[in-house]
Amino acid sequence: MERTAALRLDAEWAKVRSGRAGASPRARERMLKDLIAALAPHAVDDLTLTAKLSLRYGDLARHHFDTGRRADALSAVDEAIRRCEESARHDEEHARLYAGALINRAVYLAEPLSDELGLPRYAFHPDGDQPSPDVREDGLAALAGTRRAIEVWKGMDQSDPRNREGLAQAHVFLGDRLEELGHPVEAAAWAVRAEREFRALWSAPDPHAAAHGATLEHLGDQLERRLRRCPFDSGLTHLRERDLLPARLLPLAVVAARIEGVEPEPIAARLRLDVAEVRRILRAHSWRAVWRFDIREADGDWTPMGYPWRGMDAVADRSAEAVAAELTDAFLHSPDRPPPSVHWRIAVWWEEEDHLDGSRFRRTHAPPQPAPREHRTPS
Repeated sequence: MERTAALRLDAEWAKVRSGRAGASPRARERMLKDLIAALAPHAVDDLTLTAKLSLRYGDLARHHFDTGRRADALSAVDEAIRRCEESARHDEEHARLYAGALINRAVYLAEPLSDELGLPRYAFHPDGDQPSPDVREDGLAALAGTRRAIEVWKGMDQSDPRNREGLAQAHVFLGDRLEELGHPVEAAAWAVRAEREFRALWSAPDPHAAAHGATLEHLGDQLERRLRRCPFDSGLTHLRERDLLPARLLPLAVVAARIEGVEPEPIAARLRLDVAEVRRILRAHSWRAVWRFDIREADGDWTPMGYPWRGMDAVADRSAEAVAAELTDAFLHSPDRPPPSVHWRIAVWWEEEDHLDGSRFRRTHAPPQPAPREHRTPS
């Protein structure tokens, strides 16, 4: 009777979870905790209830995370992992639950490494902002957990489309974790692999074609953003050599190199393209330069300036440094130029304003230092 009551309660939760029955966050949490308490005593030797219990701990973890309680989320997802770890060795459904819980735990661990938009918070420039040791350690643990989930997916029957899709999705998350830890090139490489895996998986028409198209579009947008974070010589060219730079994105790589100031001939040589093709791409493809001038106040804080010293424009066949030089010249000859005693700086981004460390060019102009006084030695 208790088992039947627990299953009935689980069915009620399924309605709440799907949104069919409205419930406040507090009511959802109370219901989940009651459900977990009802399932736990009967899940010891029952694989079906063990699976449900693991799922409900996962739901509780997600609830905590969505309401800003990351530590509680990690505690709950650890319990979800513990509940299905042993049975995952013997049952594929449990193995799928286990891999999913490992992925979710990695997402919660890595949360401080991303900003409010889910984008990497740190560019890991030597002189830029760095995560605390604890945050970086959590990021490394998240990376390790994601790799563990990938091994679980690999160990399952690859003739089952669910397992191939799970593996492809895990590769997407691996790219996320690598990017957060300052490895944009490897993050882009895994994004390419995942996109190819999904295309191969969904090559035949099926009823979910629209959802698949949305996923592939998201992956394509994500890949373009990651490629914009890759340096040319030590990143994009290596991806090209490894056949991990899709042909449709070669123009992006050409523009990226030009933004760094690379000339057309070296671009062509490194990307295995004709120089004429590189020049054609540079004429046909502009990039959006986004700039911002900041003034340092007396208290040391930096204040962004308004238009036209904070703006954007499409430019073609020019480097970020050249754009900044032209803007700086205009600024120095404008009435908005600050007094000589004031610090100011300029930053230029590609596509959108981001963290200062992620700018394509930045320079700070400090006031001239007074000449040292000449000390004369008495004769």
